[in-house]
Amino acid sequence: MRKSIISISFLVGLMVLSINIAAQETGDQSFDKLVDKESLPVPAEKDQLFYLQRDPNSNTVIYSINLEDGELDTSRPVKAHWIRYSEGSKRTNLSFIQRTMAYGVHHTKVEDGKFDIRIQAYKDLPIEVRYNKQSKKYQAYTLVENKEIVLERIFVRINGGSLFKPKVEYIEVSGYNPTSNAKINHRFQP
Repeated sequence: MRKSIISISFLVGLMVLSINIAAQETGDQSFDKLVDKESLPVPAEKDQLFYLQRDPNSNTVIYSINLEDGELDTSRPVKAHWIRYSEGSKRTNLSFIQRTMAYGVHHTKVEDGKFDIRIQAYKDLPIEVRYNKQSKKYQAYTLVENKEIVLERIFVRINGGSLFKPKVEYIEVSGYNPTSNAKINHRFQP
């Protein structure tokens, strides 16, 4: 009985600690502050596939191809990290909670050099990562109205809610048509 009480106390303490860490990582900002998405910084990281921005600040998640000595790491083809513009453009890894519940990716190998990836918080958006022979680099692709685009940016408008249950007003994917290079923006509600 005493061991059960200690175990439960330990688990509750661990949960509280996780919530406090998550709150610190968001800077204790509420999700009722909307950013001007057109004035957000546009990152250009080495090996960048696409990036994700959201309310309430300019901090950005970068999704990059994971190359080791020029070769694709097939065990983890895509990696994600923060650029914390609000902290002087500091680069940091995603926390455990962010990786497993929000911004991390799950990947499935489709064939050699081609992967289906899904962002943890919204697995309904299929993203395919594959090598483009013309550009000589890996790129991320998704479908907009049944047409393939090269994905460059995801923006998530969060208008209220809480840390673990934000109210997502819309998601906007931006990129370009791989044939015509025409810019494409598509907004949808999750």
